[in-house]
Amino acid sequence: MSSGISKFTSKNWKIIAFMFVLVISVVVLTESQKIELNEEEFVRDGDIIYMNTSRNVKYLGNESCRDCHLELFEAYIKTPTGRSMTKLDTTNIIEDYSIKEAVYDSSLNYYYEMVRKDGKFFQHEFRLDENNKVIHERWMEAQYVIGSGSNLRMYFYDENGMFYQLPLTWYVHKNKWDMSPGYREFNNVRFSRFVSAQCFTCHNAVMERLTTSKERYKKPYPIGINCESCHGPGELHILQSKGMKIDLPSENALTIVNPAKLSSQRQIDVCRQCHLQGKVWVQHDENDWFDFRPGMLLAENRSIYSPAATHKEAFKVANSAYRLSLSRCFKDSHGATTCSTCHDSHGMIKAASVDYNRQNCQKCHPPASLPGKSSKFDHSATDDCTPCHMKQTGTKHTLHGVINTDHWIRVDAEKDTIDWTSSRKYSENKPLVRLVPDVDADDNGKDIRKGIAYFEYYGEHDHRPAYLDSASKYISTGLKSNNNNAFGYYYLGRIFSVRGNERQAITYFNRAIEINPDYADAYFWLGNSYTNRKDGDNAIEVFRKAVHLMPDEPTYLENLGAALAERKQIGEALTVFERALAIDKLNPMTYYALGNIHVFDLKQPEKALSYYKEVVTLDPDFPNGCLNLGNTYVQLRQYENAIDCYKREIKASPDSPDAFLNLGHVYSLLENKSKAREAFQNALKLDPTSQLAKKSLNRLSFSE
Repeated sequence: MSSGISKFTSKNWKIIAFMFVLVISVVVLTESQKIELNEEEFVRDGDIIYMNTSRNVKYLGNESCRDCHLELFEAYIKTPTGRSMTKLDTTNIIEDYSIKEAVYDSSLNYYYEMVRKDGKFFQHEFRLDENNKVIHERWMEAQYVIGSGSNLRMYFYDENGMFYQLPLTWYVHKNKWDMSPGYREFNNVRFSRFVSAQCFTCHNAVMERLTTSKERYKKPYPIGINCESCHGPGELHILQSKGMKIDLPSENALTIVNPAKLSSQRQIDVCRQCHLQGKVWVQHDENDWFDFRPGMLLAENRSIYSPAATHKEAFKVANSAYRLSLSRCFKDSHGATTCSTCHDSHGMIKAASVDYNRQNCQKCHPPASLPGKSSKFDHSATDDCTPCHMKQTGTKHTLHGVINTDHWIRVDAEKDTIDWTSSRKYSENKPLVRLVPDVDADDNGKDIRKGIAYFEYYGEHDHRPAYLDSASKYISTGLKSNNNNAFGYYYLGRIFSVRGNERQAITYFNRAIEINPDYADAYFWLGNSYTNRKDGDNAIEVFRKAVHLMPDEPTYLENLGAALAERKQIGEALTVFERALAIDKLNPMTYYALGNIHVFDLKQPEKALSYYKEVVTLDPDFPNGCLNLGNTYVQLRQYENAIDCYKREIKASPDSPDAFLNLGHVYSLLENKSKAREAFQNALKLDPTSQLAKKSLNRLSFSE
């Protein structure tokens, strides 16, 4: 009888390492404490010095601003920005929970519903058989919501400091539940889409990372984009406001940033940190996503790339700063027009937005200077300028059903039809995209960053090899003048690994580690390259180094555990996988690996059973999950349970000959020869070369 159990193999995960090194000098003393700052990190804007741009100044949160700025505080927390992320509870419900119809995803055959129960909120995933019997269900609590409620409300749960998105979203303008953005258009990843630091950069305040893991955060979490997102960290300012003496490096030194007083580019960059979406973001060398501080130039922290071709009919929801830059109103103002010309970020404007915006337009375009009623348009002093000159989308053709305003101000904006259809569909017949920087620094790292942008574009948007060619070309060119750039060599390693040239990838990963011995991700991907070359000993060695640098990173632990199991170092493999499970108990791959160890190596099918059950609970379509569970039931002589598992495996993977073979063997054990023969015949159809299927059919015929 075929075991049919598939061995665990490590899975590559996309992880990008971020590191920083600070050169510290003591420049500030207070009466009660010493704060060590790097004076080179102070922003100098004209003759003003902003001290809170130094990385050692701490973020204190919104509440620290309340006492001195109560009116601004209370107005701001009611704005969409101030409500960007909240803890979900019964005090902030806007959804209609009377809607009982479940949302169906036909691509994976799952139903979803949002359920309010005992003061908590859950998303319920379930699957039905042909008789409408529930054959799978999973419940996940919705703990946090991202989205102010102006357009969307998306839901998340916190798994030990890492945030994951849930499949259902509330669409405000449609007044309905539906699949979360991207889940229906591209791929339903169910409960496994994690919130990266890049996402939190714009949807929440600065989060404090755990130093022992990649994308996990310390409690208490800040909730919502806060005052410090635009003014910078408030520690020095709060100390100063409490009367503590601050040793200022200059009489023009300030302890907090007021965006309104920044020069125009730095002021715009406060907004562009979130409202210049582009297509690809690339960090500068050792920067972190949270390292940008208001007052800095955005190009000091990151580069942002967009396709060279600009389309009027489709634009990114969060790309208003770029669209504004295309406008004559912006270009001809020579810095006088900024985002704050029309937007009041504090929400203090009492007048209607139509009146406020019209007044701003009329500063440069007084009614007397505009065509009158005899012209095509009626430009009266009370007209709303926006509908004609800034195209508003409505919800019909926009991604995610949002309502947005195109910030590309132009005379004939009303002529354009907004249509995002092309951006929803991928086609290999589309022309290749040439990426150009919206934001970049003119230094010796720009070619390396552009190459990284092409690699990221390949991974996120378009898998045609030409993008890897561009990535390799630009990075290699950049390394000629910047030969000590660890990121460049790391990404060359990633490129060659994707192309299957692990030997060359290993060379580049080792070069990155030589430059930066603490480059955890370089060790991780080097270990994957050794694994792909069947070099288990070296894989274990470098995975150990990755884990040493980040001991609580589950993906590092999982791959180390897999390499150890492959080399039959079972005791340590078991310990490593259990440690990964303690950090992230919702990854079916870890349970699967533990099940395999208990079946293959420890000969403990009764213990393996609980792990395999968890695998198929978390993911009923996990490759060979139901198959291995069924085989374990066979070892325990629970044949009816085994048959049910094999049928579930066949439903999930109808091209699995092993599932049909093992189903046939169980029917043979139960002396149900007709069903056994049917199963063996199906296995033979799928694999005409299967000697086991042929022998099994012959054995059946002989017994008759």
